[in-house]
Amino acid sequence: MPTTAEVIETLARKLERARILNDLKECKTIEDYQELTKKYETMCADDKRNED
Repeated sequence: MPTTAEVIETLARKLERARILNDLKECKTIEDYQELTKKYETMCADDKRNED
């Protein structure tokens, strides 16, 4: 049986994937996609800075 932390981690991953998919579905042009890519690159860079 998974621990509470494992359940929360699994649900968080599923929620994040659903959010990314929704963002991708809203892209109508290559510019939209490029803007979204920059958004996620910034978010990932911020996450890495906060880990240190």
